[in-house]
Parts: sequence; C-alpha cells; structure tokens
Amino acid sequence: MCGRLRLTNDWSDIKIKLRLDDIAAPNLMPSWNIAPTQDVLVVLRDPSTGVRLSEKMRWGLIPSGARDSKFSFTTFNARSETIDATPAFRGAWRSAQRCLVVSDGFYEWRKRKGGDKQPFAIARADSGLTVLAGLWDEWRSRDNGEIIRSCTVTTCPPNELIDPLHGRMPVILAEDDWPAWLDKTSATLAELKALLRPYPSDKMKLWPVGKAVGNWRNDGPHLVEPATAAE
Repeated sequence: MCGRLRLTNDWSDIKIKLRLDDIAAPNLMPSWNIAPTQDVLVVLRDPSTGVRLSEKMRWGLIPSGARDSKFSFTTFNARSETIDATPAFRGAWRSAQRCLVVSDGFYEWRKRKGGDKQPFAIARADSGLTVLAGLWDEWRSRDNGEIIRSCTVTTCPPNELIDPLHGRMPVILAEDDWPAWLDKTSATLAELKALLRPYPSDKMKLWPVGKAVGNWRNDGPHLVEPATAAE
C-alpha cells in the first residue's frame, strides 16, 4: 500500500528532470505529508504533440462513470496484478490514461509488539525524485456539472527493503521507463505489465521518523527528520 507521499522539490528542478513543457508551475504547495483525497502532481503526455505536461489532480481515482466522488476515499492505490480488470480502474486502463505521479518519496509503517506502529520515510538512495506509475480519470457530477480529474498509484509486491514493513509497495518507474508508460500507442500489454515490478532494494533507502506523520494535518520538514526506531 502507499497512503502517504511528499513532494517538496523546487519546481524548476522538477521541470528539468521530468522534461516538462509547461510554461508556468501548477498551483501546488510543497508538502511533507500528502494524504489521499489531497492534490498530487502528475505528468501526462499530450498524444497530439508528444510533449509532457504537468497537472494537479486529486489522489484517489474517481471513475468517469461513478455516481459520486466518494470513490476517491478507497481508490488511491491500484494493484498491479488486477489493474486491467478491477471495475474502478479498467476504464482508465483501457483508455491508456496512464500518468506519472511525482514525489520525493513515501511513508510506510511497521507494526511492533503491542499493536504500536513505527513510521518510516522511504526514498530513492540518490535522493532523486520518486516517480510512481499512476492512472488518471475525469469525472463529472450529474448534479452540478463539477469536473474532477483524479489519479491512483499502482502498487506491486514489496522488494527486500520494504517487505519487513508492508506486503505492498508503490511501483517506482526508472527514468528509462517513463516514455513507455506515458505513450498511449507503442507499448504492448505485456510490456506495460512488465513495468509494474518492485524497484531494486539497493536503489532505495529508509529511515525511522516521528509519529507526527501519522496525522495528515501535520506538515513540515520536521516530519522527515530521523528518529530512533524505538520512538
């Protein structure tokens, strides 16, 4: 599972790294504690021009045919094994509405004796952007015409580093895999499914952090400061 993200990088760095063609930055504030139903930064590929564009979307996919927006509370993750068959996601999958969800990393919790949980911050070993495989969709309210564009983060079985914490992890895409994931036409189903695999453990790092990250209302750089595992 992946239920908390962070993104604090400078926009100019993100734009260069993702090779974005945006003129202006999206109105998205830095956050060390992004929770489902909040906004995340995603990258799409314009099929007519081939350029990469950024957009702010709600985290928690609302299928275009949903009766209301409550879906976003339960669809912030999509299992890689069934993403093409699960009713909430198969429409976006069949329409090739794939995106990159941009982050600095994510958090996960390890259960301890007595039912307590220790949070860990997780990132790439080189501290680079942690770019996740996502799907997006557009929903229009039948009542007032409100339009919400939303997304989900794909998950897969854990690698050796994440396994002691949780039985799932987000699909982290290497830079060489971004074009295939964003391209609507060139990649085959088998090639796309092959991308939905655990990121190598030796290219990741994790460290214990304080319990304040467990409350989505808390935010700030103190949330990623190392803490003792016994905190």
